[in-house]
Amino acid sequence: MADSSANTDDTGRIIDAHVHMNPFWRLDDDARALLREHGHGFDKKLELARNPEQFVRYLDEQGVEKAAIINYVSPILGYTHDVNDWAADFRNTAPDRILAFGGFDPNETDDAEAELDHALDDLDLDGIKIHPPHQNVQANDYLSDPGYRGSDGLRRLYERCAEADVPVMVHTGTSIFPGARSRLSDPMPLDDVAVDFPDLDIIMAHGGRPMYTDEAWFLLRRHENVYFDISSIPPSNLLDHFPRLEEVVEQVLFGTDWPGPMVPGIKENAESVRSLPLSTEALERILYGTSADLFDIE
Repeated sequence: MADSSANTDDTGRIIDAHVHMNPFWRLDDDARALLREHGHGFDKKLELARNPEQFVRYLDEQGVEKAAIINYVSPILGYTHDVNDWAADFRNTAPDRILAFGGFDPNETDDAEAELDHALDDLDLDGIKIHPPHQNVQANDYLSDPGYRGSDGLRRLYERCAEADVPVMVHTGTSIFPGARSRLSDPMPLDDVAVDFPDLDIIMAHGGRPMYTDEAWFLLRRHENVYFDISSIPPSNLLDHFPRLEEVVEQVLFGTDWPGPMVPGIKENAESVRSLPLSTEALERILYGTSADLFDIE
């Protein structure tokens, strides 16, 4: 196994809070074809997903100390709750280098409590992701008519994750995959979640890009328990969307969305972030400190 200390200089440490190491072979044909067309070097990425030791070596090459692999349930892609076991197994090969996010879809289980027991107790996942555009849900659907199938499941997700001190990541912003409903990518329903579950850490994946960044900014300013990762926002455009980013660096996580479509390597992303006109302290928080605090990393 590779050396667990990829970076020892505090000013250069990197945690990538949003990496897609997934069981790509489980994707449906259309989604896999899209990744193959736009995700350059797809076969290499597939090889990394089958061989976690090679993934850790990739992290070494990129100067990354730790990475969170983001997996989730997606009926339109072909991922089921079984992806949680895969994510936990992948992490367990190198727990000092890998964090594992699994998924939860209240509409794709007949026993939400058992699914959450398995994810949080049996697998000890580091985070849970929901994806409204892929799951056809809103993050605040627990406020819906009690007869709505998913309402109790979402409420229990938030309650259980708050109790376990496990963050919930919510996709905000567009999705290019066939069948995705981007109208559900507005982060504003998270205002309800942050109010109703003040002890829950909430991560807005992608910061609502490109059309909901103002809403994401409002939520960051209003709620201390709301974070966002900058994944899939080109660093050169980050301050266009969030010109006052330095004011909220305690809530900002570096993430890349690698190896998503058209996403460059992690090191290239990090170097682009470091070139932004931000203070050294702010850059350290974004690239390492906020994630280290959120995930309790020494």
